[in-house]
Amino acid sequence: MKISSSYLYNKSLQNIQTAQSDVAKTREQIATGKSLVRPSDDTSKLRNIETLESHVRKLDSFDRNAAYLEDRYGLEETVLTSANDIIIRVKELAIQAANDTLSVSDRDIIAVEVSSLRDEMISIANTRDVEGNYIFGGSKTDTAAFVKSDVTGKVSYQGDNRESSVAISSTRTVTKNRDGTTIFQTAPRQEQTFALGGLGGASDPTGDFNFKVGSAVIEFSVSANDRPETVKAAIEQSLESSGISGTAQAVTLNGATSYSVTLTGVNSNASNGVPVTASSPGSNPLTVTLRESETQSVGFFDVLGDLVSALSDNKRGEIGRSVSELSSLQDRLSMNVGQVGSSLNNLERQIDINASTRLRIDELLSTERDLDYAKAVTEFNAEMVRLEATQASFAKIAQLSLFEYL
Repeated sequence: MKISSSYLYNKSLQNIQTAQSDVAKTREQIATGKSLVRPSDDTSKLRNIETLESHVRKLDSFDRNAAYLEDRYGLEETVLTSANDIIIRVKELAIQAANDTLSVSDRDIIAVEVSSLRDEMISIANTRDVEGNYIFGGSKTDTAAFVKSDVTGKVSYQGDNRESSVAISSTRTVTKNRDGTTIFQTAPRQEQTFALGGLGGASDPTGDFNFKVGSAVIEFSVSANDRPETVKAAIEQSLESSGISGTAQAVTLNGATSYSVTLTGVNSNASNGVPVTASSPGSNPLTVTLRESETQSVGFFDVLGDLVSALSDNKRGEIGRSVSELSSLQDRLSMNVGQVGSSLNNLERQIDINASTRLRIDELLSTERDLDYAKAVTEFNAEMVRLEATQASFAKIAQLSLFEYL
């Protein structure tokens, strides 16, 4: 085998270049702290790193969504807690106003406070977040959720019932918004109509009459030649003095008049009268028959508006009805506060789960991407020794000539 001088030079130069390349690569790894400096270094490791970094970017998105929801739920919880406190205060005022010892002027004063609290509740229902969006308008976040009419004073909902969701993990999405009708729900108002037997007919009887509503005995008197409107007014006055919300009806057909009462609220169950009452031992008990029953849904702000009207008109029966309706509103609002609190707790748990997941991914990334400094420094020193040895060998080889052996 013939070995030429050019071969020796080329081979030595190639070894030096390889050694220099290894030294430069290790030096760059030490400088950057990364085991993978350029994609061509290890394509398999690069794929693993890209996959893990993709998971990190997803976690970043989930964390941004979670941070937004955490602020949003915190705001909702604060707002609804305040709304619940207002309902409790209004209920206290309604109970106070239902007391028959209060005067008309006392109820007028309470009406002013309840009206003010109602306006405050409307303001709460139109709360905005830091971005200026109405939080209880459904998907309509740029317009007020509840608007009070300047003419009628009624409050109407201007939002919608659409809900949107955001992802807080790869397997979990949660509701971002709540609509106003879900938060500020309606109250049931039972309305029952009862026919009063034993009163009226072709020849109207006279005397004292009674029937019962709950435990209260409704008493009234009918005089000779009283018109149906007079009898109707006497029944309604007795209902009102007993603190019961109701109206009376008188229908005259073919000369005969029939009477009935329509009751609303918690005291809406009438029953037959009693033979003897506290004020009249000779009172005539009426026979009561249920004719019609239905339950209406009364809007959240309508309940408050009706209470203001009842206070202003000094209608104790309707004030008493408002107490039960306010209890219903309070129960539903408290439930919503609890649901928001539960959502906030669930969100915080998911944030902790995401943080744990991120920690595991960071550890894997560190294993794939970060440099083992002790190993790298050892390799660097070895490569420097190899480079120096290669350079020294080349220096000696460069001095050799075949002519010295001729």
